[in-house]
Amino acid sequence: MNYPPKGAHLLIDAGGTKTAFAWLYDGKLFRCQGAGINANYTPEADILRILAEAVPQFPKEATIRGIDYYGAGCATPQNAMRMESYLRMFFPTAEIRVWSDLMAACHALAGAREAIVCILGTGAASCHYDGREMVGRAPSLGWMLGDEGSGTDLGKQLITGYLSDTLPHPVRTAFEERYRLNRELVLHKLYQEPKPNLFLSQFAPFLKENIAEPTIRQIVTEAFALFFLKQKSFYPGCDGLPWHFTGSVAAHFEEVLREAAKSAGCETGEIAGDPMERLIAKQNRQ
Repeated sequence: MNYPPKGAHLLIDAGGTKTAFAWLYDGKLFRCQGAGINANYTPEADILRILAEAVPQFPKEATIRGIDYYGAGCATPQNAMRMESYLRMFFPTAEIRVWSDLMAACHALAGAREAIVCILGTGAASCHYDGREMVGRAPSLGWMLGDEGSGTDLGKQLITGYLSDTLPHPVRTAFEERYRLNRELVLHKLYQEPKPNLFLSQFAPFLKENIAEPTIRQIVTEAFALFFLKQKSFYPGCDGLPWHFTGSVAAHFEEVLREAAKSAGCETGEIAGDPMERLIAKQNRQ
């Protein structure tokens, strides 16, 4: 990556759950966090509010000269241009580059090496990265039609088991006690309240904590198996390339993910929960 001229640099990693900001200047690092942004779903007013709340928190000792924005939903030129226009409202003189969230994983985990690079967090995505750019990408269908293996998908499978009464009694009891939910409340949150995908993804920690329970492990294993089954079909001729992963789900379920990859005939590469740490390290070396 070739970075803009010397000056404060701002890295932004925006996902469906949170947006992380990292301000870097002269060896100094300042960080803050805001609500999630997905350029496909988040209303313009909300995006502007999240940016407006973050900007006053940045130190004023140096003008921000360059911005690298990595965002969910920014794979299309239209969304990338729209996000750049929003950022331009707050940083009119900065050199701004908008990348998809997958490019954050590519830059952080693959660097200049060819690989299949994936995100397993609130949502799921993958691409074929040639060491410089994405040369192939599985279609992103969102949480309603895709996102197999994501936090939202895992939560959906857990809730389906809960509502259909197929969870073992101890698991069902622990789930109800932890979240204070019942059938009516779950259905209300799913079908009458906003952002049902975030409601579903909140249950991933419960799955992690109960992964030793065979029914729970089966839910996670089958979700990952379906992820590999669907994603592999989009990368013919890529056998032998490592599969790198970033995202909270990939990190928290690393053991099960590696087992699923092996069963699918895929070589697992690096797994990192948050690409921001490596992006900061790369920026500091510039």
